Amino acid sequence: MISKSILTAIILLLLYETFTRVSGRHGLDTSQNDKSANLISVQDFIYNYPQRDIAVDTVIVGTSVSRKLITDSLGGHYINLAFNAWSTYDGLQLVKLSRKKPACLLVEMNYVKSQVLQPEITNSLEPISYYSGKMLKSLQLRNQPVGLMVGEIKNSNKARMDELKKKKRDNTELYKLNLRMNIEKMNQLIPDSILDKRFTVLKLLIDGFKKQDIGVVFFEVPFDEELEHTASVLQTRKYFYRYFPPTSFKYVSIPTVNNYVYSDGVHLSLESALDYTLYLKSELNKN
Repeated sequence: MISKSILTAIILLLLYETFTRVSGRHGLDTSQNDKSANLISVQDFIYNYPQRDIAVDTVIVGTSVSRKLITDSLGGHYINLAFNAWSTYDGLQLVKLSRKKPACLLVEMNYVKSQVLQPEITNSLEPISYYSGKMLKSLQLRNQPVGLMVGEIKNSNKARMDELKKKKRDNTELYKLNLRMNIEKMNQLIPDSILDKRFTVLKLLIDGFKKQDIGVVFFEVPFDEELEHTASVLQTRKYFYRYFPPTSFKYVSIPTVNNYVYSDGVHLSLESALDYTLYLKSELNKN
């Protein structure tokens, strides 16, 4: 009886593995929350991008503000490792620990958060997780049955969901409230001792990539105009220029005209995310 159950489970697993490989549903957003969206990106990078492809790719590392970028509009050689509620540090460490070598790193400079590596990254690189996820796509989070169902629902309701997001932005009172909260938070300076510690770690990582002849370009996603000159924004930018002087590192210039629309003052709306992505693409093509 037990052997029959095991055999049935193996057959079902193999059938589902075959389905995930031939279904053609790999482009679906099967994430169920921000954390699962991050983990899907981590697993995709580790399991589904071979080094020979990554060798000509640019990897974007950053926070939720960079995750809004419409990566497909940048071209065919960009991978977005910006994470919701995580940090640039997590993306850089993922690239380092995976031992994959992209052509270039596009490093967001909006935030330099605490540098505690997310356990989801280290867990995905442990031998049991790594080899099972590498061999069997059905074990990857993006291919979980519930996730596929969610992805199909999202796909069929995409237009309606996008419209609801636009209407939410039309709530000017809510937007002003979010903006005031962000202004208050972003006018609080981070102690220099903490920033020096974070940027020292960041510099060690960046210097290590440069020694491998990996290109490094820094960029800054725009905020609402009322947030552009808050204390923490100016402070963080100053630290980037100090630790990574423009004479030695490449920077994407900030748009001279800020006519973008934001969902909360920090994150770009869908249309403005596309507009800024195209601006970023044009600036990168100048280099």
